Amino acid sequence: MAELPFVAIRRSVEELTDEQIITFEAWTKEAQESLHKKILPTKDSLVLEHAYRKQRNILFKPESVRISHKYNYLYFYIPSGQIGVPLTDELLDYIIELKSTNVYFEVKLTKKIPISNTKAIYTGELVALYEADYDFDTAKELLKEYRPIDLLMYAIGYVPTAQAIATRLALIIPLFKFNDKAIHTVTFTPSRMGKSRTAHILKGLASCYVTPMPTPARLVYDGARGKYGLTYFYSTLYIDEFDKIQSTKRKDAFKEAYEILLTGMSDGVWVREVSSKAEDFHNLVSFCFMGNIDDKKLNDYIGINKLNKNSREMLYDLLKDVVVAEPFVKRICYAEFIDTEVEAYRFLNYNENNQVMYLHPKVSRAIIKLLQDKVIEQPISKRPKSELDEHFNELKAVLTVLGVELDDDTIEKLVNGSTTFLDVLQDEHGKENVDKQKYEELDEMTLKEMLDSVGW
Repeated sequence: MAELPFVAIRRSVEELTDEQIITFEAWTKEAQESLHKKILPTKDSLVLEHAYRKQRNILFKPESVRISHKYNYLYFYIPSGQIGVPLTDELLDYIIELKSTNVYFEVKLTKKIPISNTKAIYTGELVALYEADYDFDTAKELLKEYRPIDLLMYAIGYVPTAQAIATRLALIIPLFKFNDKAIHTVTFTPSRMGKSRTAHILKGLASCYVTPMPTPARLVYDGARGKYGLTYFYSTLYIDEFDKIQSTKRKDAFKEAYEILLTGMSDGVWVREVSSKAEDFHNLVSFCFMGNIDDKKLNDYIGINKLNKNSREMLYDLLKDVVVAEPFVKRICYAEFIDTEVEAYRFLNYNENNQVMYLHPKVSRAIIKLLQDKVIEQPISKRPKSELDEHFNELKAVLTVLGVELDDDTIEKLVNGSTTFLDVLQDEHGKENVDKQKYEELDEMTLKEMLDSVGW
């Protein structure tokens, strides 16, 4: 078989993430230090001010943009503030294509325009555009010899064991579209399962963004500012901290965005204000709603220990006091509520120096793109008579392309919420480890009682 083109990450700057190192191929200490200086101002307003005073370059992936027609400027919105650059024809071309590409912008800060006592717009010169590289030749060769899901697991830094795959699939599935529909998932698991880590790695490999539940203005469009939101620029949104949906701040954002979210999730039409058709735009955006299941208050809502409830019923119970939950639940292709502790660290693809290895990002991006195209080409398995049938077709198309072999009855159960991937993709090695651990934890008296009970 062809040798897999791995890259090993040795993090020299602790504040950088694997995603950032992989995205910019910052393999050396010097490259990581340079990258860190450019990225840090995008997350911290004080550091952004410092970068402006030193007239340094900053590097970012925007949350949203708006155009100033009066000054012919494009304003990028990033977590730490606003960045303005002159709007050229070349830049406009890239902005129009953002939803289908993976682009970062580098700006040299030269000027600050105060807009209030506490806010300012930092302007400067666009010095570079970084568009993702793809190695389709290598990707095609590897797809001839390896199972696609195994390659995707290596792309995000995991060994493709059954348990590792089972706990990543809810995060991988929303990368795909089928039958002109986006595919949405919900995953609630214990912490340390690597949900956020995986989502951020995928952010560097595909048109993805990771965020807590955004307001309508940040999600779709801010009419007062003429600012386009996340659903205009990205194909997959990972909504983090969805377990906090009952908190006041998260609940208000979700309720405010709910009707717009339902329309967008259903047919890819995003409307900032229901009464205004002028602000509609079309973009198929898949969602993965992620949350931790450790919170005891959360368990009061979803009844995780009640064996007679499936995942769709638990999702309904979680949201019924926040919104009219049924339309949202119907739009979800696959939902899982897992209370089994499966720490992701033991599945990471370590080399002999205990460094995590990933497929080269150029190859990983190409693999994802090729698989996305292949899913779209899949036949429709059954004539839909309900939304669950639509979801069956979506899930079967994705699993078929990924090489995850499950029969139709099992896929039906995954869709209706009566089982999870962790239930059906059994990892015998993992099971043996769990059984051994339980055995070793038995105290001597308990072990003696067990042996006596069977006549030993």
